[in-house]
Amino acid sequence: MAFAGSYILEKRENYDEFAQASGATADQIAKGSKVFPTTEISVNGDSYTVTRKFPNQTTTNSFTLGVPTELTLVEGRKATATTTLEGGKLVTQNANFKSVTELDGSNLVETITFNGKTMKRISKKQ
Repeated sequence: MAFAGSYILEKRENYDEFAQASGATADQIAKGSKVFPTTEISVNGDSYTVTRKFPNQTTTNSFTLGVPTELTLVEGRKATATTTLEGGKLVTQNANFKSVTELDGSNLVETITFNGKTMKRISKKQ
């Protein structure tokens, strides 16, 4: 239950390079760098629901630890991945990407690697 809560993005590290590797255009990168979404996480046993609220859209993904799940990415694309709990960190991965989500005090820290590029998002608990 430690991950449960609402978090607001405070900063990103290596966003531009990561977004470019993900196929975003320069215009999309410029717009995206000005958006600070809210992430809401609810936990029920081994089942998690993660909702991200952006100014123009909301995405919701639900998954159960250890079960491959189709996820909706911000761009609307779909990807199947499996999430596990490893050393207190949520690790979501497939052949193309890996996301490690952990708590650092009251901050939610997400380290995402795709196409050889890594971005870190740090969100503060509300």
